[in-house]
Amino acid sequence: ISVIFLCFCCLFHGELFPLVLNFEDRNSVSYALAPLHRMDLDAFTVCMHVLLGVPGVHTVISYSSDGRDNELMVSIDTNAREVGLWIGDEYVNMPHSFSTQDWTNYCVTWSSHSGGVDLWINGKVGEQRHLQSNHRINLTGEFVLGKDQDGVLGISDSDAFVGKMTDVNVWDYVLTTAEIRDQFSCERNSTVVGNVLSWGSSRFKMYGGVQPLAEPNA
Repeated sequence: ISVIFLCFCCLFHGELFPLVLNFEDRNSVSYALAPLHRMDLDAFTVCMHVLLGVPGVHTVISYSSDGRDNELMVSIDTNAREVGLWIGDEYVNMPHSFSTQDWTNYCVTWSSHSGGVDLWINGKVGEQRHLQSNHRINLTGEFVLGKDQDGVLGISDSDAFVGKMTDVNVWDYVLTTAEIRDQFSCERNSTVVGNVLSWGSSRFKMYGGVQPLAEPNA
């Protein structure tokens, strides 16, 4: 088991630095854990930079509660060209036309008040979907990076992440358009880390050969 504090990373001119997590294989033992403070979410924004290693479905981040396997999960499907979001065991897919083999910035926002879900790719927003209005997400435990969960920490290799990820941040509110584009371009990189999960200060545990890369090739 490796334990690290993930330093802030950012994308400049096609290069990411200083730290990236590398998931080499699709298996049930390679993942990272991030502990959470107990809290309820009635809105959130999840953002990340990813470089996918193989075609297929990749689970980026997941959270399971005692009563729900998929309390919160974000996945990327390169074959269907869609991003999937689970909230409270209910699912919505967000199709898009974006295709690349390079580093890509994804953000997903959700508000309980309206149930509105928005997908942003490299600072551009798609068509709004709706999911779980008036729902609250109770956080207590740990986020899992790179794996789906079957129950609390019942790690599955189904739809496992293969590739590299960095700048995985979670906020307890919906970022503005300007803030989403700022975290993509890193124009004000001291203000774009999450207040629920922060790539700049959250403590991560890595399992199964997940490797931190200090100088990735983007």
